[in-house]
Amino acid sequence: MTDVLIIGAGLAGTAAALWLGDHGHDTTLVEARPRIGGRALSRPWGAGDPVEFGGGWLRADHARMIALAARLGVPLIPRAPAITGQRWFQDGKPLPAPSPDMATHEGGMARLRVDAALMARGGEEATQLSTLTAAAYLDDRRMPPSVRREFLAWWAISGSGDPARIGVTELLTPKLAGGLQVKLDELALTVQGGASRLVEAAARESRAALLTGDPVERLEDCPDGVQAILASGRVLSARAALVTAPLNTLSQIRFTPPLAPPQAALRAAGHQGQAIKLLIRARGVPPGLLATGETAGLRWLYADHLCPDGSTLIVAFGLFAETGEPSEAAIRSALAAAFPEARFEGFDWHDWVNDPFARGTWVSPALATLPLYDPAHWTAHPRIAFAGSDHASAEQGWFEGALLSAEAAVASLHRHLTQGFPAP
Repeated sequence: MTDVLIIGAGLAGTAAALWLGDHGHDTTLVEARPRIGGRALSRPWGAGDPVEFGGGWLRADHARMIALAARLGVPLIPRAPAITGQRWFQDGKPLPAPSPDMATHEGGMARLRVDAALMARGGEEATQLSTLTAAAYLDDRRMPPSVRREFLAWWAISGSGDPARIGVTELLTPKLAGGLQVKLDELALTVQGGASRLVEAAARESRAALLTGDPVERLEDCPDGVQAILASGRVLSARAALVTAPLNTLSQIRFTPPLAPPQAALRAAGHQGQAIKLLIRARGVPPGLLATGETAGLRWLYADHLCPDGSTLIVAFGLFAETGEPSEAAIRSALAAAFPEARFEGFDWHDWVNDPFARGTWVSPALATLPLYDPAHWTAHPRIAFAGSDHASAEQGWFEGALLSAEAAVASLHRHLTQGFPAP
């Protein structure tokens, strides 16, 4: 019997295995996929280093990620270059400016900054704003079409789901007072060799036993520990369990006894993160250019860096509900709208929305379900803990959030493993 059975070998799971090992606890990692990494997915595409088909950026203040990378000897590199210019597009055509009526456009953008400052100060007005979905906010403020396009372009990254269901506070943050481009400025660092490299290094150093390609179908809380039944029929026993599987996949695991009512309600509802991330290779586009608007379902395209072969890697985002499965014709159209001078060479992506072991991108809570994310609902059971960026009490949706939640779960499990579990 192992000390802790960890379900999910993404960043939260492998980091937890590493830290539990620091406390002297042995662990077993069980991953449903044939690979580890979770929503970190780095793989080669053409020449050069692997590219990120999942999460890849972190902020300069993500202390846990920086410390973990330093411990594992995995270098972090600055995102380069800075934004060198912004362009706009609409309905498959480039625009010379965000709007022919720039006074109205700037007035709307100023309203965004005022409301962001209100949110930062708190109080009654902030409380009222926090009750609005993004769509309701744009209607309430009567934002002009150009501001809606710019807002929703950044929403494809930050909100990543239906604006009619997700609270406007997902984007209306204090940092917005500095302008929407601050959202790109904060994406300061990347992992050399890809985020998957960091996960793999954590798994190796943890010395955890590792099982891949065998999903957990049932997790039972027993009098003397926990028992997991895998799809293969294999049965694993442990003193405790840590579940780091994405929120939208928890319905694939049967819990005995059943989850508590708030947990069950959130498992049934899931989160709404349904963005699409595309990687496009093109020539003739200098790195640092940002294009925003809407065409072919895409809303945000950024010329990230030059590849060894001289092409530029362009990272693009949209909402899956608007793009569907991308076609080459659609991507060519979007590229022509954003960067008319570009020469298209190819595109690639990973369908996280239909990935059976993700069922969505980074977490994006529906406004109605926000109370169900309260950590108190997910930390009450001493023998079965939950971690992952979907459950983070802060930095939700970031790798830093995955580590924050894993750190808290490790502390709780270590306490109970050394002091004894309370009687049920």
